[in-house]
Amino acid sequence: MYETYDLCVTELHGNIDEKYKAFNDPIAKSEYKTLGVRIPVIKKLAKSVPMNCRTVILNDFFAEKEHTFESVLFAGCLAARKGDYEQTRGYLMRLIPLFGSWAHVDCVVPCLDWADPDALWKDFRYLTDRNGQYEKRMYIIIMMGRCLSDRYIDPILDTLAHMEYGQYYVDMAAAWLLAECLIKFYGKTLPLFTLQTFPKFVHNKAIQKARESYRIAPDVKEYLKTLKIV
Repeated sequence: MYETYDLCVTELHGNIDEKYKAFNDPIAKSEYKTLGVRIPVIKKLAKSVPMNCRTVILNDFFAEKEHTFESVLFAGCLAARKGDYEQTRGYLMRLIPLFGSWAHVDCVVPCLDWADPDALWKDFRYLTDRNGQYEKRMYIIIMMGRCLSDRYIDPILDTLAHMEYGQYYVDMAAAWLLAECLIKFYGKTLPLFTLQTFPKFVHNKAIQKARESYRIAPDVKEYLKTLKIV
């Protein structure tokens, strides 16, 4: 049983894989030191923590002066585990500013599959006004992973149309989400491309991603190709 933060850290260090570290470091591009622990191992560890120990473990994590890529990811997965939503929201609001890789965002959001999309939409919307690229990316991935539906497509498109761009991992996430919007809500999304609403990189990358999908008909893919900004 992993009932203390020290035990969790010891477990992370016991699963270091140098070959994986060499493979993953250029991909994760972490702002933190990396150990080289595989992500499934980190997620399994987070799920192994008794829920009545979550608070003390996360408090010890926040008190630690030096973090690693793996410790932040572990804390994120633990914070996002199914439980008391108000606690989860509080943990994540403290943790998201510490994210130092796109992987922190993209691995933590799926752990929130139990949370109410309406609550996530409202409670984390403030992230769109933050300067950190991983904070903005967090909300974009929440919109894509938890809110992409008939109910939210119009406010999602409006949010994307008014977002500040120019940060790589924000732009990539927005392009990914816009591609999904083209695939699932083509009629609503297409006008934003005919009007060239987004910066060139976001615009073209979204079209590229949409055209790579098997969920779009060949004739639509050809038309989208004509909308690329040269």
